[in-house]
Amino acid sequence: MEQSMRRTIIAPCITCIILMALLSIFCGESAAQPQIWQRLDSGLYLGEFDPKKKSNICNHKIVILKINPKFYSFKLLSASQHGLKPRTTKEWCNEFGLTAAINASMYQSMDLLKSTGYMKNRDHFNNAHINKSFGSFMVFNPIDQSIPEVQLIDRRLRKDWETIMNRYNTVVQNYRMISNGKKRGWPQQDTIYSAAAIGMDQDGHVLFILSRSLHSTHDFIHILLSLPINIRDAMYVEGGPEAALYLKLGHREMNLRGTCEKDFTKYVDNGSFFQVPNIIGVSKRMD
Repeated sequence: MEQSMRRTIIAPCITCIILMALLSIFCGESAAQPQIWQRLDSGLYLGEFDPKKKSNICNHKIVILKINPKFYSFKLLSASQHGLKPRTTKEWCNEFGLTAAINASMYQSMDLLKSTGYMKNRDHFNNAHINKSFGSFMVFNPIDQSIPEVQLIDRRLRKDWETIMNRYNTVVQNYRMISNGKKRGWPQQDTIYSAAAIGMDQDGHVLFILSRSLHSTHDFIHILLSLPINIRDAMYVEGGPEAALYLKLGHREMNLRGTCEKDFTKYVDNGSFFQVPNIIGVSKRMD
């Protein structure tokens, strides 16, 4: 009887030891996994990533703000619609109550308020002409709720791109970089610069992306595809020191911009922020 009881007690103890050992192994493996995203708020995450290919200048991390359209709404703000006055991304956010903002597009050298691609916000047209060189449209503020809140459309892959575009109140056109998880265009070039981009992942999150380090766009695209962010689509929105990303949430503030372009003799970065004519920002949904 006593020996039988001893076996009964020992057996569960051995089982517990084995379970605890397995649990410690699994927990150790889980703890060893890097934390990819830092949760800032419901539907808002921040990621900082080391590019696999290093730049010869300024090896900053690539900063990405991941936004869930179910929790945050998107706004296009243009100087052409708001007092003909460009602002820094921080000034745009402070004045219009935005949580974060990034460049909406590049702007024309002959008209500093006008986007280089088609840009419409409800009844206001910043640029009413389709740029034949640009393949990507970001569309949001849907006319009806039967379609996604936000989409990135590749007009070279989607025959119905005009139909989709016309179902949204806000449309911004730019160079395409990635469509359906694949690089599109951008052969290798010697020119390197900082860059801002807007993307979407496989789960429908919008990605505000800033690389402060200098890369060719060809390399930048491959870097983005190599990151663990499940990127599906991306468009190029600005390069050089004008590229900027701003975030203000509670006591947390992040104000980043691209670095100055490298010339053949020197590299200069004075740290000043450019006023830009067009931004895309986000604010928390109240509904």
